[in-house]
Amino acid sequence: MVRRPAFLTGGALTAATLSLPRVARAAPATVKIGYLDSFSGPLADIGQHHHTAVSIAVDEANRANSNVKFELVAADDTSRPAIGTTEARRLIGQENVDVLMLGTSSAVTLAVGPLAAQSGVFTVAIGPQDTSITGEKAQRVLYRFAPNVEMQVRAVSQRLLAVGKKWYFIIDDFAYGKDAYARLSAVVKRAGGREVGSDLLPLGTNDFSSALTKLKDSDADVLVLCLGGFDGAKCAKQFVDFGLHKRIKLGGVSGSMEDYYWKGIPSDELAGSTFAINWAPSVSDSARKLAAKLKRLTNDAPSGRYYFAYTVTGQLIDRLHAAGTTKADALVAAFADHKFEAYKQNPGMWRACDHQCVQDNYAGAILSNKAREKADFMFEVVGEVPGVVGAGRCSDTDASAATVAMAAQKIPDRTGYEIKKV
Repeated sequence: MVRRPAFLTGGALTAATLSLPRVARAAPATVKIGYLDSFSGPLADIGQHHHTAVSIAVDEANRANSNVKFELVAADDTSRPAIGTTEARRLIGQENVDVLMLGTSSAVTLAVGPLAAQSGVFTVAIGPQDTSITGEKAQRVLYRFAPNVEMQVRAVSQRLLAVGKKWYFIIDDFAYGKDAYARLSAVVKRAGGREVGSDLLPLGTNDFSSALTKLKDSDADVLVLCLGGFDGAKCAKQFVDFGLHKRIKLGGVSGSMEDYYWKGIPSDELAGSTFAINWAPSVSDSARKLAAKLKRLTNDAPSGRYYFAYTVTGQLIDRLHAAGTTKADALVAAFADHKFEAYKQNPGMWRACDHQCVQDNYAGAILSNKAREKADFMFEVVGEVPGVVGAGRCSDTDASAATVAMAAQKIPDRTGYEIKKV
């Protein structure tokens, strides 16, 4: 006689079910973002702003998505290329990060870019602005967000020419400063003006008196700053201390006068001084909303550097999801010509031909202390250059050099690395 299996009912069924082994739910994938920035050294003020906003964006992404967790692995490049390269090797080889994000220094980015390319690690740069990063020294694995020097020059040069054509330059001796000087010097000469003099000083200079003394003895009508980090604020303060603001106008590129330097400069005496700026809360409705959000989350005044880092981190995470993988060539393709909300009048775009982010750029005039308090921002926007105009065409000199450089490159597979699904 064949016995039929007994069927469990009621409490017996429940007890039997509970006694069965449970299948463990798969843990969410963890994507490690190696983040290299200047947390010490002459560019540390910028690096700290970046770090705050990067952390906010990563936390925000982790709260929004339970399928993937993003882990930030930060390292200090001290604004020095040799240290940056050593730390990048550690992040890739020992920390086994999935992607790299670079922060502030152009020189560090130019040093780390080839290493990332050789290692097959996708990389996005937040704030370095030397034009060659997305020009002749472009790397296929690397995209850059910040407007390059050429974009800044196109935004501010006409404003500077309007106040005078005899320019004196003070330049920091690093990639960004020298690039800005070369391009602005060419601008004034093409416009029929002249370069009265120039001083090349170490990044991190504290005393600008020797250069300002020569400026005082010249017939310059504009002092053009091509500086980085807090050097711009120090030089501007000493410029006023020398009384030079009474007869000479002041201006320069964006790195020379970050929008949070109002804490360290005599704004009333420098009101109207014109610099390239990369963003302002007033440029669009989305910018105003973002500024309010970042102010609430940072407990600080809105800043272009908060904007940079928050936007780039969000874009990196968005493109990781779009690619569905941490594989470098898939991420490069996911960024290529992708348009996104740039919190400006026009969308931003990660341009495929040179890996430069195309975005609107501005000229800003320093506000008096009273006006700044009302605006909650250091600059009034006095000129705008749409992204497609500022970035130029893919056939222009810098972009075409990037296209040629990247055409000769192949992205290698990472040795000993397990690609992750996102």
